[in-house]
Amino acid sequence: MPERILVVDDEPQFRDSIKRVLQNQGYTVDTVSSGGAVFTILSQQKYNLVLLDLHLPDLNGLEIAEYLTQNYPDLPTVILTGRASVDSAIQAIRTGCYDYLTKPCKPERVHQVIKRAIETQNLKTELTANKNKFQRLSEATWEGIVIFSMEEIIEVNDQFCKLLAVDEKKVLGRDFFEILPALPLSEQFEIFSGRKSLSHICEIEAIRFNGETFPAEIRLRQIDDDGRLLWVAAIRDLTEKKKHEQEHLLMREKLDHARRMESIGLMAGSVAHDLNNILSSIVTFPELLLLDMPSSEKYRNDIIRIRAAGKQAAAVVEDLLTVARGSTCQKENHNLNDIIKDYLDSLDYYQLIQSFPGILIDFHLSPHLSNSLVSPIHITKVLINLIRNGAEAINSGGHIYLSTRDEILAEPKNGYDTVPPGKYAVLSVQDTGSGIAASALPHIFEPFFSRKKLGKSGSGLGLTVILHTVRDHQGYIDVKSDSNGTLFELYFPANEEEPRRDTSSVSLDSLLGNGEIILVIDDEQSQRDLTACILKRLGYNPVTASSGEKAIEYIKKWPVDLLLMDMVMEPGINGYETYKEILKIVPDQKAVVASGFFNPVELNKIKELGVIHYLSKPLNLSDLALTIHKEIRR
Repeated sequence: MPERILVVDDEPQFRDSIKRVLQNQGYTVDTVSSGGAVFTILSQQKYNLVLLDLHLPDLNGLEIAEYLTQNYPDLPTVILTGRASVDSAIQAIRTGCYDYLTKPCKPERVHQVIKRAIETQNLKTELTANKNKFQRLSEATWEGIVIFSMEEIIEVNDQFCKLLAVDEKKVLGRDFFEILPALPLSEQFEIFSGRKSLSHICEIEAIRFNGETFPAEIRLRQIDDDGRLLWVAAIRDLTEKKKHEQEHLLMREKLDHARRMESIGLMAGSVAHDLNNILSSIVTFPELLLLDMPSSEKYRNDIIRIRAAGKQAAAVVEDLLTVARGSTCQKENHNLNDIIKDYLDSLDYYQLIQSFPGILIDFHLSPHLSNSLVSPIHITKVLINLIRNGAEAINSGGHIYLSTRDEILAEPKNGYDTVPPGKYAVLSVQDTGSGIAASALPHIFEPFFSRKKLGKSGSGLGLTVILHTVRDHQGYIDVKSDSNGTLFELYFPANEEEPRRDTSSVSLDSLLGNGEIILVIDDEQSQRDLTACILKRLGYNPVTASSGEKAIEYIKKWPVDLLLMDMVMEPGINGYETYKEILKIVPDQKAVVASGFFNPVELNKIKELGVIHYLSKPLNLSDLALTIHKEIRR
C-alpha cells in the first residue's frame, strides 16, 4: 500500500505541482491550505509524513509543527518554505522536525528527503516494536524458585527443575552452591555472612545437569522462617533476553548506519549535479582544443593533464554517488577478458607496476569465457581497486593471480553471498599477502572502513564501490582470507549474445552533422554555452532553452531535428515532464538525455516515452558525437 503524504501550503499552484510530483513517485497525496484544516484531516486519516509550509493564513507553521511532534510522535514533519531564516530553521529542528527545505527545491531532493524520513521512521517503529517484544518476553518468563539455608536446599518449584533439567529428589538436601557453582566463593561468603544486602541480583553462566550451559539471572533475598534465616533465589533463563539484546544491538547499528548513509547521500546528491556541470567545462573544452591542436604544440601535454584531472574528479563524484545511493550504470554485452586486456594496456596498470616493482601479477584468462552485461568503465574500476588492494596487502615480494572462468551452478553456492544456480562468468583476484583479520572481514565493504591511512593508501570507499558495482550488475561476491592471502571471486550472470562492436576507432569526421537543428535544454547557462560550442564544432546548428517550459514554447513555433536535454532543471518542470509535453506537440520527436545525476527511476520513465540514449555529464566528445549521429539517423 503506498505511503500517504499530507501537503500543507496556501499556494494553490505549488500544492498542485508538488502533488503531481509526489504522485509520480508513487505516493498518495492529500493537500490542505490552512493550519486549521490540518487538525481536522488528521483526525480522519492516517499519514506517513507531513510536508508543511511555515507561513499559512491562519496559524504559524512552527506552532503546527510543535503540535504534530508532541501529539503525533510517529509522524515525521518536513518543513518546505519559501521564506527561510536561520531562526526558523533552528526552531524547526528543536521542535523535532525531520528536515528543513527551502523553496525552490528540486523535486528529486524533496523525494529523497521524504523517502529517507519515512524509512527512518519505519526503522524507529521496528526498533520500538522489538524493544516492546523483548520487554513482554522478559516479563512473561517463568522463574525457577528455590528456598535454601546455609546447609541445604529446602524447597524448589517445577520450573527450577525444568531449567536445570533435574529431578526434584536429586536437589533437595544438597548445597545450593553445589547445584549452581558459577557464583564465586567470595560472594557466597558475603551472602551468608550478611555483608550483602537483604536482596542481591547477579548474572551467571548456569549449568544444567545434562551438561548444557545457559545464561541465568539470580535474584537472592533473605527471609525469616520462624526465627530461622533462609534465602529465596529466583532463577530466570536469560537466553531469550540475550538473544533480543543482540537483535536490539543489530537494529541500533542498522539505524546508525542508515543515518550515516543519509548524511553521505544528502551531501552527495546536493553537490553531484553542480559538480558534474562544472567538470563538463574542465573535461570537454580541452577535448575541443586538442582537436585543432597539432601534436607538436607546446602546451598539448598540459591540456591533456587538465582533461585527465577533470575525468578523475568526475570519477570521485561518481564513486560517492555509488556509495551513497547505489546509483546504477548503463550496461552492454561485453567479454570480461577484453576489459582485462584493455586494463593491461592502461596508464593505471603501468603506474601500478611502477609503484610495486617487487610484485608479480599472473593472468589466466579462459579462452572460452561467456559474455556478460556490464559497464566496462565500472568493471575496470573494480579491477583497479582489487589489484591495488592486493598489491598493498603484499607490499613487496609476492604474487597476484587474476583469472577468469565459466562456472555453471546446479545448486546454490554459499559464501560471502549465496550464489543462486545458473551460468556465470567469474572474475577472481587472489594475493599472497597477510590476509584480512577475521574481526575485520564482516566490515570490509562498509563505507570508510579501512586499515589504511585515509588520504594516502585510499579513501575507504574502494571495496564499497566494488560491492555496489557487483550488486548493480546482478552479480555476487565471495571472499576468502587467511594468513596465506585473500581471494575475491566476482560472479556475473552469463549472456550468450555477441558483444557489441567497438566504436572507439570510428573517425570523428565520419560523425559530423549536416546543419541539423538541435535544441539544447539546460537550466545552466555555462552548460548551454558549452554544449552549443561542441555541437557547432560537430557540424550541427544548436539553439538553446533555459527551461522545460521555454523548450515547449519553442517547439510550438519551430521544428527541430533533435532534443538534447538535462533531466534535473529548476525552477520548473524536469526533463521527463518536458519531453512528455513535447510529444503531445510532435509525437515522433527524437531526443537524447544528458545529465550529471543518474536517477534510474526517472530514466526508466523517460525510456518508456521512447528515449533510448542517455549521456552522463561531464560529456565525452566522442560519445556525444556518436550518440547524436545514431539518434538523428535512427
